[in-house]
Amino acid sequence: MGLLIRADFKKKLDIKLYRFDAKNLKPEYHAEIFCEMFSQFPQFKAHVAAYLERNYCVVVNDEDHSDPRSLLNALNPEEVRKLNEWVLLRNKPGTVVREK
Repeated sequence: MGLLIRADFKKKLDIKLYRFDAKNLKPEYHAEIFCEMFSQFPQFKAHVAAYLERNYCVVVNDEDHSDPRSLLNALNPEEVRKLNEWVLLRNKPGTVVREK
């Protein structure tokens, strides 16, 4: 049985997320962005859950991972950065998400 995600795709990003800087490689910066996205956008939480399910033996549910910081232990800084970039840059015109 699946869970219906009540995602509001018209919800606007706050100024901090709108000004996301993919060139800033500091893990602390990406952890902070990750936590904001995870808390504010159910579709981001669903994306992270799907990523973890494919790549780790971890299930993301609200009982175990209601706080996004608990997931930062499962993901390495590069994965956190890539998840942030994928969501925040995928629809910006003229933006190319770089792969390493």
